[in-house]
Amino acid sequence: MELTAIVIVIFSALLHAGWNILGKANQGSGASFFLASGCAAAWLLTPYLVWYLYQVGLANLGTGFWQLLLVSGLCQIVYLVGLGTAYKHADIGVIYPIARALPVLMVGAGTVVIGYQLSLNQWIGFSLITLGCLFVPLKSFSEFRMKAYLNIGVLWALIAAIGTTGYSIIDKEALLLLEQVDTQVITSRHSAIFYLGAQFWAIVIPLGLWLYVTKQTEEFKSAWSMSKTATAAGIMMASTYGLVLFAMTETENVSLVVALRQVSILFGIVMGIYFLKEKWHVTRSVGAGLIFSGLVISLI
Repeated sequence: MELTAIVIVIFSALLHAGWNILGKANQGSGASFFLASGCAAAWLLTPYLVWYLYQVGLANLGTGFWQLLLVSGLCQIVYLVGLGTAYKHADIGVIYPIARALPVLMVGAGTVVIGYQLSLNQWIGFSLITLGCLFVPLKSFSEFRMKAYLNIGVLWALIAAIGTTGYSIIDKEALLLLEQVDTQVITSRHSAIFYLGAQFWAIVIPLGLWLYVTKQTEEFKSAWSMSKTATAAGIMMASTYGLVLFAMTETENVSLVVALRQVSILFGIVMGIYFLKEKWHVTRSVGAGLIFSGLVISLI
């Protein structure tokens, strides 16, 4: 993995932890918060989408690309709503590590299935990251047993992790399709930004339709009431995942990008303690150490 890509992903991880703090602190539901933040990011990137489509031509983007975009958007909704709901039931220091670290092994396995290869070091590193995330939610080592994880917050974090696994694998494949339309004007970097904006629309349109069809109109009012906070979060969301998409264009195997993104867990734990006054436990120290060690080993 190139040094440039590593630096980009680490910086994006810091931004990712930041908007999760905003998500945890908001007073509305997960659906309303992510509808508001997603709309803000989508509208901000719309002028760029228009320019890109003018340069490339709508007809040059095949059906396969739009299908991947739709499925990725649905996976993002699963992730965002799962994460927002999980935050209603547990500390960010508990939910964030589980939602972010579990996809490491899932994406690793998924990329192997579709033809990529992982080294022994990477499997060991990914396993340490996952083990670390199991220690982080605990208050003491005596709680390290199955029933410690049998709660509604962890269940929703697992649902969020499944969503992350889906869109991480799909996004890399969608970017590969966009590389086929590169021109002298359009490069892989331009395509990454276009995909980012298109993905936000693929999130907010289905989410908005679902809220409307299920008659959850109060969610739209709630989204509007938190527009300022959600706009800030939306800009951070766009920035962080835009950087990740760019890193994907610089890296062959997306599982390495997903693994390195988990440094955001360390940022999230510290921010949760400092900004949200969450408690620190020795188990979190051990878990954070395992996560850090796993990141180093997987990148060797």
